[in-house]
Amino acid sequence: MKEIGSEYWIEEVKGKEFKRVKTPSWLNLGNVNEYLLSGRTAIDFVLKDILYRKKVSTVYFPSYCCQSMLQPFIDNNIHIEIYNVYNTSSGLKFDIDINRKCDIFFAMNYFGYSNGRMDYYIETFKRREVIIIEDITHSLLSSNSYNNHSDYRIASLRKWFPVISGGIAAKADSSFNIEVRNNTLDEMIVVRKNAMLDKARYINGDTTINKQDFLKKYSDANKMLNENYSLYKIDNYSLRILNEINLQEIIKVRRKNAQVIHEFINKTKYIKPMFPTLTEDDCPIFIPVLLDENIRNQLRGYLIKHNIYYPIHWPKPDMVKYPPACISIYDLELSLICDQRYDVYNIKNSINEIKRFFKEFSYGK
Repeated sequence: MKEIGSEYWIEEVKGKEFKRVKTPSWLNLGNVNEYLLSGRTAIDFVLKDILYRKKVSTVYFPSYCCQSMLQPFIDNNIHIEIYNVYNTSSGLKFDIDINRKCDIFFAMNYFGYSNGRMDYYIETFKRREVIIIEDITHSLLSSNSYNNHSDYRIASLRKWFPVISGGIAAKADSSFNIEVRNNTLDEMIVVRKNAMLDKARYINGDTTINKQDFLKKYSDANKMLNENYSLYKIDNYSLRILNEINLQEIIKVRRKNAQVIHEFINKTKYIKPMFPTLTEDDCPIFIPVLLDENIRNQLRGYLIKHNIYYPIHWPKPDMVKYPPACISIYDLELSLICDQRYDVYNIKNSINEIKRFFKEFSYGK
């Protein structure tokens, strides 16, 4: 394996690209489902559906999130009230005021772990007749991907699979009031597809491919998405890929890799798991761990030199503020990769590099 992590890649699929096809049954997440350009597009689509029939002004939103998730609320003039998500010795905690006045409660299921779910709060706010949007991106492949009490479910597919575009918006109990465009964001699709094809050739040993060139294409595609994301559908090429994946094999590989990583981090005092326990219902998107910030940054730099690219899951959004004395998850978190591109051998090699780092820098003494 040339490297571990970073963006997905795709091999060239031969044969003509077919017209829009039936979506796999495992992607049916509500009474109606719309398959869109991205997770951000899905959030925006849901908000436009809500605003079509009801005036809303405030959303109650988790502090641990991505700026791109906040943008649709900003663009639709919905005020964002933040509740704190933090970590303790016993795992992830939510500082949620169940009596907070709001029009929308936005729930996150973190990293695909049972202990990262918000079922109690979803059901509590639902009893108050608050609209519930549940982000199930991280729990998409877990046994219980969503809560039956949520009004809307949204997810990004690009975090899980080698697709060019992909987001889902599902409505639990009726049809959508609005329609998606008849086209996708063609310019972005072309650039990102070329980046993914180039990376595949690079991974397979093509020495004519310049890594910086395809990294720039990924960056350019992301910029295009940032600037123009509303109401576009998923592209047909990505829909074709989704129809051909072996979902159960992906879940099996991810869980096996996750178990190997958990066995390692449970024996390493300098790495604290955000979720100490992996249950049989969990299929993680990453294995999030917490380290001293300086150690984390040194470890990332060391691993990059060995072609291992562990991400910090999200940069801190500008509007998310923590009390001065509080160390946020953003400052400590590192995401260990467990995805289906890699087998146990690759995962153990990555773990061995982490062990060498701690030995080399004397952290283990």
